[in-house]
Amino acid sequence: MSSKDTTTRRGVLAAIGTGATISIAGCLSGGSDEELNFLGFGGNTQEAIMNVFEEWDSDITVDETSAAGTAEMISLIEQNPGTFDVITFNDTGMARAQEEGVIEPVDVAEIPNYQENMDDEAQTLEYNMDGDDTMGLLLEHGATGYAYNTELVDEELTSWDAILDPAYEGDVSLIDRTIDRLSNSAIAEGININDAPGDNDMIDQIFDRAEEEHQNVFSYWSDGATSIQYLREENGLIVEAWGGRVLALQDDGYDHIEYVVPEEGAMGWADNFAIVEGTENREEAHELLDYAYERENLLEMSDHMNYTIQVEDPPDEMMELPDYAHVSDLDFRNWDDLLPLEDEWTERLETIKAN
Repeated sequence: MSSKDTTTRRGVLAAIGTGATISIAGCLSGGSDEELNFLGFGGNTQEAIMNVFEEWDSDITVDETSAAGTAEMISLIEQNPGTFDVITFNDTGMARAQEEGVIEPVDVAEIPNYQENMDDEAQTLEYNMDGDDTMGLLLEHGATGYAYNTELVDEELTSWDAILDPAYEGDVSLIDRTIDRLSNSAIAEGININDAPGDNDMIDQIFDRAEEEHQNVFSYWSDGATSIQYLREENGLIVEAWGGRVLALQDDGYDHIEYVVPEEGAMGWADNFAIVEGTENREEAHELLDYAYERENLLEMSDHMNYTIQVEDPPDEMMELPDYAHVSDLDFRNWDDLLPLEDEWTERLETIKAN
């Protein structure tokens, strides 16, 4: 670890959600007593969730819709009142959803499996709480490190400094989400992004780093499928990526793609279940979530996603995931401070990317 690093590898796994971003698909029919409508990010995470939902021994059918990120998900809820019942949000989405009033409190007393099978510390994460009300239930989490092609890169990469190497000019792709991208730029500088608001020198240092990192970039990606496409088709030699997707790529035979949580640390993320405001199927939504949090279902989802789920007494296979961390080792983002800055920081980052 370089001398400028002031945070630990585990300490900077700052939780934030991702999930795949794909075109809208699925059923937009209204809710009924025989049907629940689930809205998610798509990709292998939603596939894993739906595999469990489809095993639910109930007369209730669970229909799915996927959307291309938090803003689109909130827009779908607002434009289709009464349609959706259960949703997955990243923690950015949880902050925005509470601000927009599109989710309602979850009655955890009606989800005993959540209380019994999830780690106690995972049940009261700040971004999932509104006072004493539980607004979201933690599901899976991971990190955003990077992956590289070991057949075309002739050295072992272990640091964020690798993406600054002039040898990789035009061969790097980074995530196209402002706070996510700047969080890793901050980590590379030994900074916790939560410490930046109000400190102009620190903010300038983070943006200076982001500008350095931009020099080798040929493209920014906004959905996980594109990051994997770049790796699979050898468009990019070093690509900021999510560990679970890289493991899935390796399972498809691309063993030469290596995933790295850099020695300085990496931005973490978390996805969460929530209940949509005004659902007419609140009781059924709680029943579905209680089923999802049965231990065997949590382990099945984790195995399919290649991501950590904070179950009590996690199995060895989960603890061997490349970005595994216990919830006590995660540093969650302070969205009260960061969310109001996102538009301003996005504009500043876009100026860098335009050059």
